[in-house]
Amino acid sequence: MVTARRVAKITGLYAMKSAVALVGLSGLPSVRSPWHDPAMAEKDPPELLFSEEMLWYCVKTNPKQEGVATRLLRSELGLEVFCPKIRFKRARSTGVAWVSEAMFPGYIFARFVYPELYRRIAATSGVAKTLSFGGRPCALDPQIIEDLRCHVADGETVEIACDIKEGKEVKVVEGPFLGVRALVTRILPARDRVAILLKMLGQEREIEVAAAAVLPDIQHPLAEK
Repeated sequence: MVTARRVAKITGLYAMKSAVALVGLSGLPSVRSPWHDPAMAEKDPPELLFSEEMLWYCVKTNPKQEGVATRLLRSELGLEVFCPKIRFKRARSTGVAWVSEAMFPGYIFARFVYPELYRRIAATSGVAKTLSFGGRPCALDPQIIEDLRCHVADGETVEIACDIKEGKEVKVVEGPFLGVRALVTRILPARDRVAILLKMLGQEREIEVAAAAVLPDIQHPLAEK
């Protein structure tokens, strides 16, 4: 497992690297766009000007459709698709549930020959479009994909550890105080327990509970603050 802070660094770093790549610094510098040359635009359809190589592209999906788009692009078009995910525990009214979310919400990565497949990809359920700038698709440096894959355990998923710290708010997920929010006052590693401060009947009371009985709030590393 890794901590939420570590995942935030990973996602932030590669979101930045991807943005740099997508504006052309590690994309297709030799490819000219017909929208910048009216004469060429009149003679040749745009797809003839794009690379015939098998390259990685960033595909934008419809909201919460990363899994659907990934599954269909793999099964229907036979594409190599990379959809990194994060997996973590989240407090529910009944206790704890494991949750999986896309590491980059609304985006997946697919490797294909753009002129041959871009129309079919755009027509796939769950897909919004392939990202482009200046009227042309922009390829990603394959090293970005390889570096990201090095950080995920099973090829696509990073499991985030529950990082309990003193002074942080947690939610009780088991026992008589299920669902109550409290403040961590002390961590007792020798007994695998924590001391939390509860507010009950207008008064504050410190009690000890098992470390597994509380859960901190984990937000997506790329969520807006």
